[in-house]
Amino acid sequence: MKRTVFILAALMLFSLAMQARMPHISYGLEWGYTATFFKHAHYNFICDEGYRINEKTDTWRYFSNGAVMANVGVDITRHLNVSAYSGLLGVYSKRWVIPAELRLRYCPLGLDASGPLIHAGAAAAFPTSTLTDTGARGILGGGYRLAIYKSMSVDFLLSLNLTLDHDNITDPDTKRYVPRSDITSNVSEYCAVNVSVALNF
Repeated sequence: MKRTVFILAALMLFSLAMQARMPHISYGLEWGYTATFFKHAHYNFICDEGYRINEKTDTWRYFSNGAVMANVGVDITRHLNVSAYSGLLGVYSKRWVIPAELRLRYCPLGLDASGPLIHAGAAAAFPTSTLTDTGARGILGGGYRLAIYKSMSVDFLLSLNLTLDHDNITDPDTKRYVPRSDITSNVSEYCAVNVSVALNF
């Protein structure tokens, strides 16, 4: 009898220990609207005629885009979650990318409670059709989490996004793409504000 009680007690303690160690695996979907308002570009290359062109432009222009993302992650603590995101993002005119993003979410009142949150992330941005080179993306923002039931919640988010990519540079004389060997600098930076809603489990 004592042996049976001891075994049952040991199993209960082991079960409780495993539950305490097992972090919660989270997953979810996010839908958003992206308003791109600024582009900075720097092109430095040798054209077909043999002379060098060094061009810097700042463009204030508004573009509307959409975003849809899926994520899976883990709750590191009661307040902090780290997740991997991917989906489809609109960046600028004829600019769509597939991100591979790592994002941190911090909820001061707890991940399972209603309250404010902040988030930050960084990503590699893979082009879909117009471009060929991989870019990068960073986000920083905040919002409000509405707890629904246990680990289920809805986030209302506002963030500032910075995306970097590499244009296909066209030679002004031949109208053909400039070969990589003739390009010294080819960077485009896009600033945008994103408003999104995320459903978390």
